Amino acid sequence: MKYKIKQKKSLNAKIQLLFLLAIIACCIYQITSYVLNIYYNNKLNSQLQELYLVNSKKIESVENNKSSKSNESKEKNISYFEELLAINSDVIAWIKISDTTINYPVVKGQDNEYYLNHNIKKESSVSGSIFMDYRNEGTNQDLNKIIYGHNMKDGSMFKALTNYKKKEFFLAHPIIELNTLNESTQWEIFSVYITDTNFNYIKTNFDNKEEYSSFLKELKNKSLYDTGVNITSDDIILTLSTCTYEFSNARFAIHAKLVK
Repeated sequence: MKYKIKQKKSLNAKIQLLFLLAIIACCIYQITSYVLNIYYNNKLNSQLQELYLVNSKKIESVENNKSSKSNESKEKNISYFEELLAINSDVIAWIKISDTTINYPVVKGQDNEYYLNHNIKKESSVSGSIFMDYRNEGTNQDLNKIIYGHNMKDGSMFKALTNYKKKEFFLAHPIIELNTLNESTQWEIFSVYITDTNFNYIKTNFDNKEEYSSFLKELKNKSLYDTGVNITSDDIILTLSTCTYEFSNARFAIHAKLVK
């Protein structure tokens, strides 16, 4: 009887050990997959940055060797994106903030879900892509042009946006560069804040000028600090959004107006 009890205990111990080893193996697999995914994503982004930079230099070189014509500006901008568009026709812009890791292509899908976990090659990715709200046109007809990106722990994607929680960082980096298929633009930041998803800061349609003006005032008043930048209903704005972790479903929003 004692022998049978001993055998049973030994079997239970072996089962528990196997179960524990299976959990450890699963954790190792998930961690390894995550790390490799991050590595691949960063490598891909570096390649895209190099591709965009080389293409830009080529075009600038050609432009410097001929007279500039205003009606060629759109064709010139599209040329910047030719190789990126060959990778993915959803590419719509390139966003950059000087002296930060934010230097990425922007895509726009059929919804605001797909590019949360897919890269520019439409491969599954924990980092996702930097993407524009599907409701936007992508042109300056949008009163509120919205771009999303993950807050990645390795510092990639839109992680650098959280530096704007400090006014000192804003003072040194007040401008966002956004090159679209149509034109090259600069945007001056006027508000930064933490919010929950109940506040509709990603509103794209406004019934009238008064509603839009009220919306802009609310954005300005929510700022963590006074940027000193005025905003009126004659301005169009760019909104950058990422997750932050002060509380459940917290978001960090940055709003900038087009420099005309």
